[in-house]
Amino acid sequence: LFVTLYAAGKTTVSIDGTNFKINGEITYQKSQYDYVKGLLLNSRMIQGIFDDANKSTVDYWDYPDTKKWDPTRNTDEFVSNMSVWNSYGLLSFTVGLQGGGPG
Repeated sequence: LFVTLYAAGKTTVSIDGTNFKINGEITYQKSQYDYVKGLLLNSRMIQGIFDDANKSTVDYWDYPDTKKWDPTRNTDEFVSNMSVWNSYGLLSFTVGLQGGGPG
């Protein structure tokens, strides 16, 4: 099986046999742990980007400094931290866009 996906025209993610590759390179190729080579370690951050349109629960998510929920700030802070998580070896994230019913 060989599948290639493109994101923003810059990054290629592919599966070659049992190995994930990013831009043609096997993931975690330089790791001292052979068992992680070719894996695509992922963090499931379902609420990493979301908005709460429910007036009875939106106050649950107020920021301590502004006392107000801000979905744009939530997304901006999530995206701005991706490079930090990547510096620790995290290569992918799962977010939820299907909606839900908090509270």
